Amino acid sequence: MKYDYNNNNRDKYLYEDIKLAIEAESWNKNSGKEILQYAVGSLLYMPASNTKIASKIISGEYDFIKAMVLDLEDSLGDDLVGFGQRSIAATISELAEAVEHEKITIDNIPLIFIRVREPKHIIDTKDMLGKNIKYITGFNIPKFDMNTCDKFIETFKGVSKYAYDELNTCLYIMPIIENKNTMYRQLRMENLLYMNEKLRGINKSVLNIRVGGADFCSVYGIRRGMHDDIYDIGVVRSVLNDIINVFGKSYIVSGPVWEYFENKDKPEDKRWSDGLKKELYADHLNGFLGKTVIHPSQCQVVQQSLIVSKTDYEDAMNILGMNTNTTGVKKSTGGNRMNEVKTHTNWARKVIGLAKMYGVKED
Repeated sequence: MKYDYNNNNRDKYLYEDIKLAIEAESWNKNSGKEILQYAVGSLLYMPASNTKIASKIISGEYDFIKAMVLDLEDSLGDDLVGFGQRSIAATISELAEAVEHEKITIDNIPLIFIRVREPKHIIDTKDMLGKNIKYITGFNIPKFDMNTCDKFIETFKGVSKYAYDELNTCLYIMPIIENKNTMYRQLRMENLLYMNEKLRGINKSVLNIRVGGADFCSVYGIRRGMHDDIYDIGVVRSVLNDIINVFGKSYIVSGPVWEYFENKDKPEDKRWSDGLKKELYADHLNGFLGKTVIHPSQCQVVQQSLIVSKTDYEDAMNILGMNTNTTGVKKSTGGNRMNEVKTHTNWARKVIGLAKMYGVKED
């Protein structure tokens, strides 16, 4: 059965129990960084060895997943990396064949990223996929620091140039800041500032900065429970604040992984989602947008946290529409807070970006 080209829902985030005042806009992997940097707000990690991914995308079972990572690193043992790479090639090939036979359109394939272990894996991906590299959106780079970033960046630049010159497709990079060199205060700022400077050269290709909460905790043998959020842990809060301080001005920075998810044997137990919602609120308050997701049950919770309130949307539109030569401050649409154009412009731009991607809900 051929794909229904009149179904416009597969390229939007959808919600079963939320009626939107303003619908999200349609988008695809070619929509550009200004849009796509918000599209990875709910980014699902999946082992690269999973051989059922393509069939579930084609069948529509994964319609709710808009961005995913095929992981060659933590989710695979050392002996399975080669198998994982071959599985990625087979997955992408199956998707390409489905597009060719009109079972699905390329626009309805989720944003697909590959989390590599080393720079060589970026080149391996190009060699394995060939022209099918146009079906992926980019690479996640683990344990990014001043010792590894130069080689990763240079390797990515070469593969990205090939994809653009030969296939007219853009690839993106998402560095993951998660190792000890960033955790230790005596090494932290040197590492963060070095990485930030190196990323300036490929600024347009950096879709997100991502962070590792569990990795930071593991250095000190700490693990948070379902009732705690990552900002309750002082030593981790310190590093997260510094990451936002350095990178938050130029990039969307995604919040750390939440370790808990639905227990299928006890679906009535919502402690995991209550804890996730609590941490998502704290993420947003501290400058982080979105979250790395490790289980499908987390996707909707994260996506719903990114829907914009009608009050925020109207205020953001008013702020961006103000004439700075004649207006400095204006009362909000709700009548109870101040909108200052110069102070709130960056906030307003994020609000509009999220609204385009996730929609606007009534307050």
